[in-house]
Amino acid sequence: MKKLITYIRGFLLVLVMQLSSCVNDDSFFPEETGGNVTSTVAMVSILNDIDSRGDTVVESELCFSFVYPIVLGYNTDSNIRVNSFSGLLDVIAGQSSNFNISGIQFPVEIKFKGNDTSFKVEDEDSLYDVLRECQLHTFGDDFVSLFRQCYRLEYPITLFDDLRTEVIIENIEAFNRFVSGQRDNYQPNFKFPIKISVAPDFEETTISTYYEFYNIINTCVGCPDISFEIEQISNTRYQIIPSFEIKEGYEFFFKIDGEVITEVVIDGNPFTREFTSPGIYEVCIRVVTPDCPEGKKVCKEIVVETVCPDLRFESEREPETFSYNFMANFEGINETQYDWVVDDQIVEDNDGGVNGDNMFIFQFTPGIHNVCISAETPLCPIGTEFCQEIIVCPEPFFVTEQQGITNTYDFIANFLGMRDITYQWTINGEFQENDGGASGDNIFSFQFDPGLSYEVCIVTEIAGCTTSKFCVNIDIQ
Repeated sequence: MKKLITYIRGFLLVLVMQLSSCVNDDSFFPEETGGNVTSTVAMVSILNDIDSRGDTVVESELCFSFVYPIVLGYNTDSNIRVNSFSGLLDVIAGQSSNFNISGIQFPVEIKFKGNDTSFKVEDEDSLYDVLRECQLHTFGDDFVSLFRQCYRLEYPITLFDDLRTEVIIENIEAFNRFVSGQRDNYQPNFKFPIKISVAPDFEETTISTYYEFYNIINTCVGCPDISFEIEQISNTRYQIIPSFEIKEGYEFFFKIDGEVITEVVIDGNPFTREFTSPGIYEVCIRVVTPDCPEGKKVCKEIVVETVCPDLRFESEREPETFSYNFMANFEGINETQYDWVVDDQIVEDNDGGVNGDNMFIFQFTPGIHNVCISAETPLCPIGTEFCQEIIVCPEPFFVTEQQGITNTYDFIANFLGMRDITYQWTINGEFQENDGGASGDNIFSFQFDPGLSYEVCIVTEIAGCTTSKFCVNIDIQ
């Protein structure tokens, strides 16, 4: 019996020595930790980040450090108190698939880089806030970025929701619905063990901890990082500038709004695309590699604004006529076709462009007229126009002829536009008759009484023009 007790004590001593060899002398397995350890993948993420920095990691260069001692928990339900950063490095180095850290005892205190003030972290959510503040990847970040590239879940699996309720997931669609229904900080909380298929051959394996999951994540090649920049060359032309390495076996595809543009070959060199209509376009580059069989794509938006030409023209009246010369002159006139419009009627179309003369001549009638140039272009589908108001006012005039030696006079109108308007003959301000227009004879005859003086006038009233008249005084002896 004594031999048996001696053997058991020796076995326990060896076991403790083996476990202690994984950590510093200032770390040990306490008999009482003073509280419960919380299983949290956030702590696994922190240890994985420190481990990924290599053997030369320096505590002062980290975004934050713990205020020691801290108590960590293993997947075996045993705990360890760590009294220093060097002890933490020993804990990290001593992990294995069967013996690895899965949690921490809250609360813990931390100090951010360059700040001597300590902050208390009360729970797992607060620890995730620290990860976000330091821009460190969470397990959820890495899981999403490599999911289906480096591994696939073998269903069914069981996940815990925010309330620690077990939910059985039967397929990928159910998985996506489940995760989208959780809070923003939710991390995939698996009930281990689970089965996953690992790239590149997608062989099935069983994992029991997040430490093992990170081993798969850390060794996965996955999809290459691809990125590109967009540079606007003109209103319609954009240059796509890839910034990634092309290796043998890589296949690249260029897409606009989901459609593969077959004439574009992605070879690492910049290329241009023209977008002839305004709108928002999703531009993507997709890569497929042996380590990324389902492909990865990176997308950006190109917003093509509505851009209408700034139409302009000048006008000039021909002397002694109602004819006007119009001369269009605006930026981009050689690339823009437009119509000449008078009083809402297209009078001449398809001017401008390479073969346009950009000139327009029109003979007006008296009154108010609206002259426009109007254009619709691919980038200006609603159309645009530039207009001028042309007001044409006649200047009435007549000549006087006496009939022999009588008191009868003939007044003969003779002015530009008289056949297009109706005007009035008056004597001493009193209306005598209407004349002009297509049916007018433009002659007014009147027999005057002797011994009086008379004022004979033509009076015109035209829209847009002031009342105009031309008068002659007649003295009868």
